[in-house]
Amino acid sequence: MVPKLFLRSSLLVLLGFLASGCRAHPVSLGMMLIGDAINDSDVKDRAGELLGNKVDAADQMFGERLETFDDTRRLHHEVVVYPVKGDLLGSSRYVVEVRNARIISLSKSKHNIDGIEDVVKGAALGATLVGKNPEACARDGDLGPPILVLRHRGSGNLVRCYDVRNITNSRGARNCVLRFDANDLCTEVKYIGVSATTDPDLGKG
Repeated sequence: MVPKLFLRSSLLVLLGFLASGCRAHPVSLGMMLIGDAINDSDVKDRAGELLGNKVDAADQMFGERLETFDDTRRLHHEVVVYPVKGDLLGSSRYVVEVRNARIISLSKSKHNIDGIEDVVKGAALGATLVGKNPEACARDGDLGPPILVLRHRGSGNLVRCYDVRNITNSRGARNCVLRFDANDLCTEVKYIGVSATTDPDLGKG
């Protein structure tokens, strides 16, 4: 049975888990990133064809991968990023999470989901953080610990994702994503929201 696309105005319990670093059980990328999800029939319909299948099904559906990442904290977890066809601004992505070679969640993300406000904030934060190591970024950006650390399968460089819903407006999940180079120094700062997601873990108590 295909998991439902959950619509939530807030996820205080989840935020509590993220803030404390506690986990009742391992959670997926979708569980980490979901916020105020909208009813995205595109994600819901595509999930029915993808969940439980091998990642090749996503390759066939979405085409060439933009990036592939390995989760540094969990074995046999990968995150694959695809373009969204018809997205004229190129700001949206499909994000597929894979565990043990099977697709377990599908999300749609959007860069700068709050528009110009995110662009301005991202530029200001980037001016402060670019060139710094992860510890300095977390401290100087008041970001706290990352909720997700991914390794780029091509370059080996790390990407760290931080929950910043406490300091930004809320249109979908709010995350600050920092990219680092081979010396683990920050090279890029972006705000990303998750406008819709489908995730089997959301149905668990």
